[in-house]
Amino acid sequence: MAQKKSVLKINNDVELLSYIINSTPELREEIDLPRQNESIKEIGKIILDNTRYKNAFINAVNLIGLTIIKRNQWDNPWEIFTNRGVLRKGQHIREIIQDLADVFDFNENYPNKERFLKTAVPNVYDYMHELNFQKFYETTVNESELQMCFDDEENGSLTEFVTNTISNLYETYAYDKYLVDKYQLSRRIVDGTITVKEIKNFDTKAPSTVLAEMKAISNKIAFRSPNYNPAGIRRATKYDEQYLILDAEREAINSTEVLAKSYFKEEADIKSHLALIDSFSETDEARLKVLLRDAYVEFNENEKNTLKSVIGVIISDKFFMDYMYALDNQSEGVNGQLVTEFRNPTTLDRNVFLHVWAVLSTSPFENACVFVTSEPVVKAITLSPENATVTKGQTIKLTAIVDNRFAANKGVIYSVDNEKAVINQKGELTIPAEFEGAQVVVTATSVYNDKISGTATITVAE
Repeated sequence: MAQKKSVLKINNDVELLSYIINSTPELREEIDLPRQNESIKEIGKIILDNTRYKNAFINAVNLIGLTIIKRNQWDNPWEIFTNRGVLRKGQHIREIIQDLADVFDFNENYPNKERFLKTAVPNVYDYMHELNFQKFYETTVNESELQMCFDDEENGSLTEFVTNTISNLYETYAYDKYLVDKYQLSRRIVDGTITVKEIKNFDTKAPSTVLAEMKAISNKIAFRSPNYNPAGIRRATKYDEQYLILDAEREAINSTEVLAKSYFKEEADIKSHLALIDSFSETDEARLKVLLRDAYVEFNENEKNTLKSVIGVIISDKFFMDYMYALDNQSEGVNGQLVTEFRNPTTLDRNVFLHVWAVLSTSPFENACVFVTSEPVVKAITLSPENATVTKGQTIKLTAIVDNRFAANKGVIYSVDNEKAVINQKGELTIPAEFEGAQVVVTATSVYNDKISGTATITVAE
């Protein structure tokens, strides 16, 4: 479950210092709270002159920094449906789901008196999510800043100190997490692993008509169907578990008034939750390259054009599999974030670090549908390698390279022209030792358009 942020209403430095002291056992038991209209300088002197008090004060500021941000505040709009919880053991999350049971005809099986002895294996799917985000953020607090935060009371300096230093670490992480989740969603879209729906003649349609088409898909997703997740599992997503993410740049559907009055009230026709994205096609590429390193795949021109055509996406509220890793056996309340600090013995500066480890991933079993303004199409399929030689008894891996446009499904179905050769849907072709023949032709057929296919010729050697 997503962690709910607390909100502090702080009017002045006295109230803020009172809160810090009250929330810190070392300070609460030994230091009196400041009174309204009383100077905080004397209390500040007591805190700064005692190393134990000073450390307790800094730690308290670290913990509350996220909640009292006033300047440059930005709440991640996706936080409520991306966070799944805290990972306490291991570094992997295994997602397991069971599809519907197989069905059998009674009359057909009636003559088989030993039928009951047959084992019925359940249709179970699993997917492994790995720890893939290990970052830290750093800021330096010097002694003069600590001193000034108690001395310059008229300018709210204690509040400014918290806002401009410690809390900025949390702000930075919130932005980075949004960037990564947005990239994951966009990558899933262009890779064709999200069901696509074209909104025809989008530019000439009224917002109500566009949203009505989205509502139709929302209704379908609420029923069991294998058509809205790449694993093909027959599952339903309730209305209150759906999120409709709309592109904030699309003027035709970006009227908050229309959305609020007509579609997203409790009694409205469309029942999914509303979320916004700043842009599907534009992102902070420089920042993503630093965050994801080798895992970042830059979008090519065709992919960018696809993202420009995206109006919105309906996703399950469990589409994102973001788990925070519990560093140092922390409680769930801090979201697996760990704050540490040390004092530089030379400069007397304090270096404060925010460490965040997380699994940032998406589920292949959750329903989703993307809406685009252009017709999805698979233009061509190429198999790699197109020609190869394999010895009998060996296995070769073939890869289907699908040239798609506007989020068309990149999935393919593999087949061979000789039934004695075996190929699975991962593209792994096995030539049995007893195989007879000089070659095998492998065909990869588009699941989006069965008229588009690619072939490879595999020569079989003794």
